[in-house]
Amino acid sequence: MLDPATLPMAERSAYANGYQEAERRVASPLILEVLAELDRATAKFGPFNSAHEGYAVILEELDELWDEIKKNDAVNVRKEAVQVAAMALRFLMDIRYDGQDKNIK
Repeated sequence: MLDPATLPMAERSAYANGYQEAERRVASPLILEVLAELDRATAKFGPFNSAHEGYAVILEELDELWDEIKKNDAVNVRKEAVQVAAMALRFLMDIRYDGQDKNIK
């Protein structure tokens, strides 16, 4: 049996909120899919040059996701959702802030 006290804080919180081992096994392949998309997009386009660019890319991906949702296309909804998640991670990795949570670079 897993002892939640041995988990890092974020995982401990998720575990306490019902994120059980079976759900983790399902999430792992999804995370790998998002990371693969992150690698592909970063290799193709490079890092974001600014927070504005990152926002615009995330917004574009989100609009594409919404278009696929309206078409009720489950396959493309999943692809676009993976791209949204990958671009959100890319934003977090590429955009730096000055530690004051005010000025992003």
